[in-house]
Amino acid sequence: MEIYLLDRLEDRPFKPFRMHMSDGSRLDVTDSGLIMVGESSAIMPTAWTKDDEGRKLINHWRTVAIDHIVQIGDINETVDGKHRKRK
Repeated sequence: MEIYLLDRLEDRPFKPFRMHMSDGSRLDVTDSGLIMVGESSAIMPTAWTKDDEGRKLINHWRTVAIDHIVQIGDINETVDGKHRKRK
């Protein structure tokens, strides 16, 4: 899964994606520069603010174990791989 995660982050143009975790949670990756991938874990921000010049400052982050990522898919996909109907 680590290699697939890195491949998705390096896609050009970058396409936002959702990681489905083994605990049932989902994490959206909307910017390839906001996640750091290691051999067994990844660190990604969950909340940020901006400084006086409008630059992003990370307030909170989450460390996730690569082994607990069960699926990576497009943000508009469900867990079973079917696309949601748009209204």
